[in-house]
Amino acid sequence: NCLCEALGMALPTNGTLLATSVERKRLFRWAAQRIVEMVLQLEKLGPGHGLLPREIVTEKSIDNAMILDMAMGGSTNTVLHMLAVAHEAGVQYSLQRINELSRNTPNVCKVAPSSKYHIEDVHNSGGVHTILGVVNRCRPGLLHLDVPTVTGKTLGENIAQWDIRADTATPEALELASVRAGKKLGAPALSVRRRLVSIRKLTAERLGFDPYDCIREPENVYSQEGGLVILYGNLAPDGAVVKSAGVRPEMLRHVGPAVIFDAETKAYEGIVNGQVKAGDVVVIRYEGPRGGPGMQEMLAPTSALKGVGLDDKVALITDGRFSGGTAGACIGHISPEAAAGGPIALLEPGDIIEIDIPAHTLNVRLSEEELAERRKRWTPPPPRYRSGCLGKYASMATSADRGAVLQWT
Repeated sequence: NCLCEALGMALPTNGTLLATSVERKRLFRWAAQRIVEMVLQLEKLGPGHGLLPREIVTEKSIDNAMILDMAMGGSTNTVLHMLAVAHEAGVQYSLQRINELSRNTPNVCKVAPSSKYHIEDVHNSGGVHTILGVVNRCRPGLLHLDVPTVTGKTLGENIAQWDIRADTATPEALELASVRAGKKLGAPALSVRRRLVSIRKLTAERLGFDPYDCIREPENVYSQEGGLVILYGNLAPDGAVVKSAGVRPEMLRHVGPAVIFDAETKAYEGIVNGQVKAGDVVVIRYEGPRGGPGMQEMLAPTSALKGVGLDDKVALITDGRFSGGTAGACIGHISPEAAAGGPIALLEPGDIIEIDIPAHTLNVRLSEEELAERRKRWTPPPPRYRSGCLGKYASMATSADRGAVLQWT
């Protein structure tokens, strides 16, 4: 939802306003009004005036969405989703472009579990357009401010109106935050209470955090690079994704032996039964788009690691994906996936894995000759499903670096 604001496909506050908030009624009415207005404009003006989805979702607007993603240290899933959105919109978009944006976008905001702040706190601190305003002050020219949005205005005009730290912020924008910028505000765990209490009635005394810590200004950013990083190397020739904003500093670089599982369920059992030790690199493979099939979230293994106290002592790499709430050195979307014969399929127990997130690399200490020899011996396992919807999906799914979309021809 947050990314859709930056993409231009959702109205301001849509991403951070809680579902239980009474302010949602205003947003519903505004959305209904804009739908009618856009239909009437399209009837009058015709295509080519920024009214149709494919006129809004362009390479530039996808850049803007990914810049917000990097600035917020968003979920690794968003990379997969935006690649799929680009595919549907007919836009050529790549992990290389995302990596380029990551290197140039400051991480100005973190949301739980990567910090103590929750999405309602982000809303009270100014929301998506305040984050975009900070990014624009940090890196002038990085955002494409001229793109159309569903408000009928450009992204730049939306930021001017809805960045509550800007002198141009409108009274409506300021009213939707608890108090004006510069005062302390916050709302941990108010999801239920907010059904009964309007944001506007919450006072600074009853809240309790600094919005300038939740959404940080240029001089105090979390990092000068984005909160999502694309890794490359002999284990991920086509890329892998990690939420660097959720990785502890001591785990940003890690070298350890591989402990290999060929399914999520086997990984969970192995972790709870003590097969994984501090310093290891857990490898979960054959869970990609084709191998899974469907690229399910590795929620059980990451929860198990936390349960046994190893979440900050081991790394986890997979051709599957993670939930939005995952934290730690969890690297997913490894491409090519194991089922497609990617290098992750060639790993053997004890192989030394080298992870260097600041350098954007993921490698195994094996020569090209050794990898080639192992490839000769490798045979793909039989598909888990040969018929039905999952069988069809497995036969047509593309790699994660292409959005795991279906390829019909």
